[in-house]
Amino acid sequence: MSENQKTIAGAVMIDGVQHLPGPKGVKIPVTNFKAQDLLQHELVYQLTDYALDISAEIARFNGHSRADLAQFDALLAQEYGVTRDPEFKGNRTYTSSDGKRQVKIALTDRVIYGPELQAAKQLLDEVIRENAGGAGPVLTPLVNLAFRVDKEGKVDPDLLRAIRRLEVPDPRWPNICRAIDDAERVVDTTSYIRFYRAGPTGKQELIPLDIAAAHPTPEAFARRSLRRQVEEAEQVKAKVVDLLQTAVGHLDLPGGSQRTAADLILCAMQLLGAKPAGAAQAAE
Repeated sequence: MSENQKTIAGAVMIDGVQHLPGPKGVKIPVTNFKAQDLLQHELVYQLTDYALDISAEIARFNGHSRADLAQFDALLAQEYGVTRDPEFKGNRTYTSSDGKRQVKIALTDRVIYGPELQAAKQLLDEVIRENAGGAGPVLTPLVNLAFRVDKEGKVDPDLLRAIRRLEVPDPRWPNICRAIDDAERVVDTTSYIRFYRAGPTGKQELIPLDIAAAHPTPEAFARRSLRRQVEEAEQVKAKVVDLLQTAVGHLDLPGGSQRTAADLILCAMQLLGAKPAGAAQAAE
């Protein structure tokens, strides 16, 4: 491959030629791809690389946030003379002094249902068919939604609990409630951390970290996102490389100026955030 030939993301070199994996993993020379297919390939690689960076950033942010809250909890425990239980799993809210910002820890149980639910469903269907106690019109929509009759095996825990709280004057109802209770099993609990701020109306609004809920607002673009930081870093890198290459040219050429080279190096260092003292005077 010539020095000027562009390296394609994800390509591998075979006999000096770049290849990309095609269908079923077969390696195809990049020259066999249409220009728009290569453009699409590189765009997808670029965007997914940004997505991986942002995903890693969110993961680190999640870990750091939980560690900071745990440290604060430990300080509170010390204040009240108790030992903090690291296994404590409870919903809690942390609020700023002005009440405009909040951080919440919320717990969600993952629930599955055992075979007892089949008995509950059979009894519910009987009650609905017979319209026992006039409960048919009330139960029918709840049962249909709870059991998702169009999606086999899917049940809605919240709607099942809503059914469980009803009082139906039917002798089968206690068995229905008992079967629902016996069927429900909590297999694990997931802890979520959510961030809120007061919106224009003063109501707390969730700060979205889900890409589907994060809208491209002017405020979002005003912030220096990870992607913008990467782009700016690439621009600075290109400028620094250009300055240093020019400086090296001045040092290597017989007619070059050491003072100019020093000034160029100084500019490169400043772009990198350094503040060298007397770099220009060192060349005199």
